[in-house]
This record gives sequence, structure tokens and C-alpha cells, in this order.
Amino acid sequence: MHSTKTFLQWGEGDHTLVFLHYFGGSAQSWQYVSEKLSDNFRCVALHLPGFGNTPPLEEPTIIGFSQWIHKQLVMMDIFDCTLIGHSMSGKLALHLAANQSEINIEHLILVAPSPPTHEPMPSEEKERMLKHPDRQEAAQTVKNAIVKSLNAEQTELAIDTQLIIDEATWRWWLLEGMNHSIAELMPQIEVPVTLLISEDDPVITIETVQQEIIPLLPKAHVVSTRDVGHLIPLEAPEWIADQLRKIIA
Repeated sequence: MHSTKTFLQWGEGDHTLVFLHYFGGSAQSWQYVSEKLSDNFRCVALHLPGFGNTPPLEEPTIIGFSQWIHKQLVMMDIFDCTLIGHSMSGKLALHLAANQSEINIEHLILVAPSPPTHEPMPSEEKERMLKHPDRQEAAQTVKNAIVKSLNAEQTELAIDTQLIIDEATWRWWLLEGMNHSIAELMPQIEVPVTLLISEDDPVITIETVQQEIIPLLPKAHVVSTRDVGHLIPLEAPEWIADQLRKIIA
């Protein structure tokens, strides 16, 4: 595993997989999936601005994150890749795919993605999550998101990555980013799209997928699982790795 300030990398191969993490996570959130794919693929996971100790954007916006991701890929000479976005980064990946220039996204894979419209969240849950950084609240956030138990290492990772997130970036997503609609850009997406979802996800529910995502991405291929919550890369890394192998094959 190779590490720098803004990304982690596993494996080598002709095909590059670029992983974007969830709100609350970091590049490390993808390590369990990447380790299972590193025998055949180059796996690159980014620490987004304000996450994983990467400096935050001066003013976080969906466009700003999308442009930052594009710039990182160009700097790493990644011009052909499969792009995988989880939760918050599902929306960021959609924005990038709708506005791509020299980056050839061969396939866009959205894991329990935040909708292109707005991500529903009960107001009391949002208020609770705004108490940050707080280890007890971070542990509660993890507990609220999962269905399948995490091991001790994964639990600590999921808590610790929350606690190092830039405060302004944290508040921006909860108060603005998750409600910023990019629905008008969805007709511009021409790359193949696959949704990997759990029917038991308590955060991006099956109803949200059916009402806020599929109508805007009618050509997307949907693959679902059960008995897994929202943190699928931590709860079911084998399942995601298997699906990625099938999609790319």
C-alpha cells in the first residue's frame, strides 16, 4: 500500500479503480474492498478535501469537490478509470461524470449514493450529527448507519475518520451539500451506471432509491443485497469486490 496526503493506493493492473468515500469516511474506508481487488486492479482511493487530513476547500461546494477530484486524477495521470462513489461521493461522482472532459470514466458505480436531488434526513438526526467532533456522537452515527456488525478495527476506523473531518466541511454537507440538487445535470451522463444498494439501508432507504435516484437515472443497472446497512464498504467488502469484478468483466 502506497500513501500520500490525498490518496491511498493498492495493487497494480491495466484497469484503474478510483474510490470516493462517504461523508464521515476517508480513503481508508475503502481499504477492505481494495485489498480484495489489488491482485488484479490498481485501486486508488482519495481523501477528499476536509477529510482524512486533506486540507479543506476554501468554500466547499459540489462543483468545487468535483473539480478537485478531476484535478487529482489528472495529476496522477489517471485518464481512464472505473469511478466508484459511496453515499455523499455518489453525488460528487455523478457531477464529475456529467461534466467530464479528458477523464474517460468507463463505468460509474454508485454505492448507496446520496441522491442527485436532496438526501432526506430527520431534523433531530441532523441536529445530533452537528455535535462534532464528539466521539460518543460519532459512535452513535456509526451504530445508526449499520445493520451488519463491524469488527473492532472497522468500528474504530469509522469513528476516527469522522473525528478528523474539518468542521466547516462537516457543517456544509449537513446544512447545504446534501440538499444541493444536481438533477438538471443527469441527462448529460452518458457512461454506464450501476447502483449497488442494500434493501435494508437505514440511511439511503430503498424508498429513497426508488423515488429520488432511479427516475433520474433510468438506464442504471441496479444490484441489491440485504442484511447490510449503509456502510457497505465496511460491512460487506467481499460483496462489493465481487460485484466490481462482475461489472468490469
